[in-house]
Amino acid sequence: MREKRSWLLPTLLASAVALNLAGCGSDDETVTVTPPPPTTTPPEPEGPTFPEGAIMVEVGENLGANITEAFINAQSGDVIVLPEGEFKLDRTLLFDGDADGDGVFAKNVTIMGYGQDKTILDFSEAASGDGIFVQNAVNITIQDLSVNEAKNNGIKLKNSNGIILRRLATIWAGELNEENGAYGLYPVECQNILIEDTYVRGSADAGIYVGQSEYIVVRRNVAIENVAGIEIENSKYADVYDNHAVANTGGILVFDLPIGNHRYGSSVRIFDNLVEGNNTKNFANASANPAGVHIVPPGTGIIILSTDDVEIFNNVIRDHDTLSITASSFFIAEPDVTGAFAMNYAQPGGIIDDGWRAVPRNIHIHSNEITNSGSNPNGYLIEDIIGAYTQIHGVFPAILYDGLGEAVANSGLFAGPSAMIDYKEPPFAADGSDNVCVSNNGDVSLGQLYAGDHSPATLEVPDILFESSQNKLMNCTQVSLPVHTVTIGDEVFGCGIDDDTAGCDGGETVGNGGSIGEGEGGLVGDGDLSLCEASGSEVNWSALLGANCANLSDYNLFADSANPKGAANSGGMPYDLNSPLFTDYTSKYRYVFVPGGEAAAYDAQEVFDFPVGTVLVKTFAMPDNTATPGNENEEILETRLLIHREAGWSALPYVWNANKDEAVLAKPGSIMNQSVVHKGETIEFDYVVPSLNQCKQCHQYSGEDGIARFMPIGPKARHLNGNYEYADGSANQLTAWTAHGILTGAPADLASIPTVPAFELLGNGDLSGATDAEVMDLAKGYLDINCAHCHRPEGNASNTGLKLEYWRPYEGNEQAHGECKSPVAYGGGSLGYDIVPGNPDESITHFRMAATEPGDRMPEIGRSLAHDAGVDLIREWITRLPAATCSQ
Repeated sequence: MREKRSWLLPTLLASAVALNLAGCGSDDETVTVTPPPPTTTPPEPEGPTFPEGAIMVEVGENLGANITEAFINAQSGDVIVLPEGEFKLDRTLLFDGDADGDGVFAKNVTIMGYGQDKTILDFSEAASGDGIFVQNAVNITIQDLSVNEAKNNGIKLKNSNGIILRRLATIWAGELNEENGAYGLYPVECQNILIEDTYVRGSADAGIYVGQSEYIVVRRNVAIENVAGIEIENSKYADVYDNHAVANTGGILVFDLPIGNHRYGSSVRIFDNLVEGNNTKNFANASANPAGVHIVPPGTGIIILSTDDVEIFNNVIRDHDTLSITASSFFIAEPDVTGAFAMNYAQPGGIIDDGWRAVPRNIHIHSNEITNSGSNPNGYLIEDIIGAYTQIHGVFPAILYDGLGEAVANSGLFAGPSAMIDYKEPPFAADGSDNVCVSNNGDVSLGQLYAGDHSPATLEVPDILFESSQNKLMNCTQVSLPVHTVTIGDEVFGCGIDDDTAGCDGGETVGNGGSIGEGEGGLVGDGDLSLCEASGSEVNWSALLGANCANLSDYNLFADSANPKGAANSGGMPYDLNSPLFTDYTSKYRYVFVPGGEAAAYDAQEVFDFPVGTVLVKTFAMPDNTATPGNENEEILETRLLIHREAGWSALPYVWNANKDEAVLAKPGSIMNQSVVHKGETIEFDYVVPSLNQCKQCHQYSGEDGIARFMPIGPKARHLNGNYEYADGSANQLTAWTAHGILTGAPADLASIPTVPAFELLGNGDLSGATDAEVMDLAKGYLDINCAHCHRPEGNASNTGLKLEYWRPYEGNEQAHGECKSPVAYGGGSLGYDIVPGNPDESITHFRMAATEPGDRMPEIGRSLAHDAGVDLIREWITRLPAATCSQ
């Protein structure tokens, strides 16, 4: 049970304080649950039709590999049909609209099955977290299939423009508990999203979740028995209508959370929905995160948290144990206005400076049909509020507005240069345009925790206002928001645009074509395969630039094509990194090949600017014992190429055959059973060679133009500034590259380069004698190479707000490193913060690094085992961090 809210305690008058409030209920006690109507079933789909030329994926030996290869090979306009039947998949199905990273997008691709109940993809035994993951797509349609039992998210989409999710199901069957996956349908950082006629059940977070996106239509969906039925989070220009949210913990949520990635929400309409019986006990992870879905009180119809410009109208909202609609500031989730809230969000350069605001403004709740609310109010977040209302007024209101944010804004204490703390929350506008307004909702009760003109001197004492039938409370109206539309190619979707929904006549609209995904160049298919003929002692530069060859030997990179650890052709140079990325205790053999007469340009912070034709080669070999890597018993597993072609970098994974005399192109990746002796123990596990799409998932950086381009990770000055044992002796790698003529511009004074310290695969021994500064340096270097390629503003995890680049100083950027920062979507079991200084066991970062289960582990791809030395390093680092507000 969470600690009592100190700001509400003064309201429990002397007589009320003495009363036992246990009868009000709590979501970690048994509560009355209104069962869903027995007729609530997935919508009846019409049978799909397949166009001529559709790509029909065969079941074959490994369906996951076959689907992945079809995704990788997809061209613009393709329709990919998944087979009819129920199948257990062994991997995430990843579609990338620019799979090879060359800037050419496969647009207008459709992925479909035979129907929700006919193509059923079961991910309960998959070695990864998500069911289907789509990134960098332009006009993508997914329809007519079901994704079941994903360990993390059912269908996730990121950095895509033009999304249709139609006639889908995402289901976690059986008992509702925190072990279920997070989101069913999950577009994040996307534009132009249409979700229609889907069925979502059993999510331990939100069944349908649209986050940090814009131009959104969610219509005609059924969300049943999730924690949150439908959630619009940190998103703009959304219409949510004609949906049925039933038997969830909370029916529909509109949240704006302090993420730190410049994406915050406004202009959301919730209308014409049936929201009923959302009384299911909250089964989300019990987290200290102040605003995760675990805070949703069971028995809640619609919740607005911190979002501006929200209109809720023409909904049928009935049969809720706690309340029908609530609008709240973030201060309900984090009520310590001058303490924890200020420390976590109002520091210079923090979340408030990033553009997030805690106080909702311009909320219009009108013309809804609301019945049967508040018969058994419960929920730990509002336990004191329930107690106050039931003891003072005898009932709990059907519509509740906290008013605390408005009172804070109107106090004059928290805005402007002379404010005690600047939350950038000016007083509500005198013309009423910021007000929370409620009108024409029938004979329903209203509550307002704080009056709008509340005294600034007594912010800790709420007013507990109540009207059994509206008189003065929130009695106002607002100008209606515009119709929000979705543009996909030449088609426009939206209320009254492509349907005849009542109340939408195609008047004022808001829509946009978006900006994700433009580029040019690149290979057509696999290029000119006639180039794949190796000869002589020179690298086959033409093939590297012009073809995805079937065999690694076709590129003629090594003098002995069966030995990718030996002598390289055409002056290829071996290299290493001071603190390598961990991949299941494999040994790694890296080479750089630069065309003759060309050189990379030095960059002090990012990857060097390599010339076209450069290829970076990395071979992975599994030792028989981690204590003796590189011995004759080591088994070569795979070789990955990063090739700088005319249109950008491309990745090609090659898997070595059983005879170890050739490596074969494996676009869909591979899963191999492996074993290794580590510290005297034999560990057996599945070693995963990433698919071509998964390579892109880690290596992509999004530029200012919105295009996610492929980039190498390791060859940066801070990782290369160290000695390497070359055949002719030890030398600094930057010096050797310069002398070899493949690098220009490196500073003469190598000591001036901020350098990641060396960290060995088995660790650097006992760290107890290291200084705090040395441990900080080791930890930041480790996080930089293992995590920061995604956890940076341009990376694939940009939506998390976690930024872990080595060059970013910890001091002054504590929250960016995770200190006392709540995750956006992941609870980490019962954990609530990425980093809790002094307490690694309460820190999600440490937990996820130690985890090996799909859905928990980080990095989520690239390893099956935990790196115990790295985990121990991060434990030591967190233990030594100075205590912060969340350390108590």
